[in-house]
Amino acid sequence: MLRPIVAISAVALMLCTLCGCGQSSDPTRAGGDAPVDVDRSDYVLTEEPTGAIGVISAREETQDQEEIVMVGRVGGRDNPWIEGRAAFMMIDAAMTVVADGAESAENEICMDDCCAGLRAECTTLVKIVDADGKPLAIDTRDLLDVKENDMVVVTGKVQRDDDEGIFTIAANSVYLRR
Repeated sequence: MLRPIVAISAVALMLCTLCGCGQSSDPTRAGGDAPVDVDRSDYVLTEEPTGAIGVISAREETQDQEEIVMVGRVGGRDNPWIEGRAAFMMIDAAMTVVADGAESAENEICMDDCCAGLRAECTTLVKIVDADGKPLAIDTRDLLDVKENDMVVVTGKVQRDDDEGIFTIAANSVYLRR
């Protein structure tokens, strides 16, 4: 019971750290200090990488710093975006989000507290990072032209701390399934 709470708290702390407190002149993209010139082609793949695994499998089977190809949908939180940063929440493609208060069946979760533990097991934070491992200072939606529930395949490195319940992906590229 305590483990899901620790995991959710750790993810919330990471999200707060990534968000920063800068203000943007664009009210739809809070958090950025100034427009960042990023070559989209450095991070967006034109061909889908092979061997992708889902978020749930990745959380169960991978080790810290392991190279990974992972598939999922943008989502798993009421607001899956980290404003002003190339970072977003990803949910396992097999999971479906239902309305709060709705009775959920197998592979369904809601955003209410009753599903918090299950959400922690099937979601991850994806940070698109530069060559130095720092998240890009550009909003994910601007970089990838992506929206919530879009299917994505990310390549990168697993960053995990099992003691703290932290599981994130430092992605170096993303493929958009359209």
